[in-house]
Amino acid sequence: MAQSASGDKVINVEDSIVEVLARTAPLRDNRPVDFAPRALRTASQPMPQYVEHHANIDQIGKLSAEAVITQYEGAVKALEEMGATLIDCVKRAENMAAGCTDAIAYVQDTAQKYREEAKLIFERIEQASVMTAEVKSVCDDVRKKIEHPAPLADLRDSP
Repeated sequence: MAQSASGDKVINVEDSIVEVLARTAPLRDNRPVDFAPRALRTASQPMPQYVEHHANIDQIGKLSAEAVITQYEGAVKALEEMGATLIDCVKRAENMAAGCTDAIAYVQDTAQKYREEAKLIFERIEQASVMTAEVKSVCDDVRKKIEHPAPLADLRDSP
């Protein structure tokens, strides 16, 4: 520190700044700064085999072409995933259709068995009806014979 003619202490500002800067870390590193968060940064994908750069293309053209092909490849991957999903849907639909075919066959078989059972019951009812009519007829004949017995002579003549 230096003293002025008036006896006041004068502070050498430049020396103070140099001391402070020497004790603190620099404000900027010379390293590159990554502006995108790590989650958004992606490693560059290799170029697809169906394209290659021309010999006389500059860096901007290469980067632009790579950016476009990357976007198209992303769309292609999405389309392929959608195709795989559709294939899965088709397989499930085929399984459902096979299940429906089995169910239809079961329903038709059950319907045929119901028809056969209905026919059996129909025939039993008709047989019971015929038998009931015969029983009624025999009962009526017997009742008539009881109510009006035939003379004994008529009984001897009958075979």
